[in-house]
Amino acid sequence: MMLTSSSGEAPSAAEQVLEDLYDPAFLIDPDGGRIVGANAAACAFLGYDADELAHMTPADIHPHEIPRLDAFLAAVREHNRWCSNELACRARDGMLIPAQIRASLVHLEGKDYIATIVRDRREEELAELGRSIRKLAHDLRNTMVSSRLMGNRLRHHEDPLVQRSAELITRSVDRAVRMCQDALDVGTSAEHAPRWERFALADLSQEVIAALGPEEAADARLDAPAAEHVMIEADFDQLFRVLLNLVRNSLAAGARRVRLETHQGADWIHLEVSDDGPGIPPERQAHLFEDRPHQPGEEGAGLGLTIAQELAAKHGGAIELIATGGDGTTFRITLPASQPRAEAANAD
Repeated sequence: MMLTSSSGEAPSAAEQVLEDLYDPAFLIDPDGGRIVGANAAACAFLGYDADELAHMTPADIHPHEIPRLDAFLAAVREHNRWCSNELACRARDGMLIPAQIRASLVHLEGKDYIATIVRDRREEELAELGRSIRKLAHDLRNTMVSSRLMGNRLRHHEDPLVQRSAELITRSVDRAVRMCQDALDVGTSAEHAPRWERFALADLSQEVIAALGPEEAADARLDAPAAEHVMIEADFDQLFRVLLNLVRNSLAAGARRVRLETHQGADWIHLEVSDDGPGIPPERQAHLFEDRPHQPGEEGAGLGLTIAQELAAKHGGAIELIATGGDGTTFRITLPASQPRAEAANAD
């Protein structure tokens, strides 16, 4: 451990305060407003060395929370100790780490210091997030089970169009129920391995069209030439989600026509989704498949392409942007032409 003081020498009393602490710990001079000491755990926690921390202030570690920081330090001086879960520490790499901050006022060699101990709350917050997801999945599953019962009743309607719509509703609800159940079973929404089946691309494209909302489909058109002659071996539900994400992205960007074409080789099949939209801005192209935070005013959660890429990879395939510009955008989904041998063996 290395400590510094305003005189440039490490006060021995401060060393005794910090040296045996397992958690990250800092010594703050409340009058000078800077960090005068930190143990090795603190340096490792934030990614700075002791010399760098000696030239920093608490505000450098909590740059976006100055009012909360000031209130925290004031509370320590008033009550001699304080604890808060509301502050986050900024590490050297820019990451904001949620933390519990506990501090006490200590008197060392005729001067008051604030001894601060930090506990990383990331695991705690992830655990709480997992619990929230499981609760949400549980409630959604129960709600959708009721919707499935209504869909089953409509399947017996005398109108063939209502029957067809009821079948699509029932399959969509079943798909969502399975996703909720997967989240409940493992505490995460990670995608399961593909459930391989053989189906016509025409069936898949028709279900994508049926899944579009009225406002999406009002002025748009989805063409899938020769789809009735193309057979695909894949997970129907997962590939449906891939295509639906791509089509919805196109329509949201302003496209009025989306075209699905196929190209087959001996071992692979390409599904190309092209639109007549305005193209993807250059600054977004390098980060298309990254899991990014939702932006204010943005529709959706910003996860569509991330999910599509993950599902394609589950099949042993890939998804890529192959063209974009003022005359439209084309994505290519590459899939194996048939079920991989290892998967076939596992299925038997």
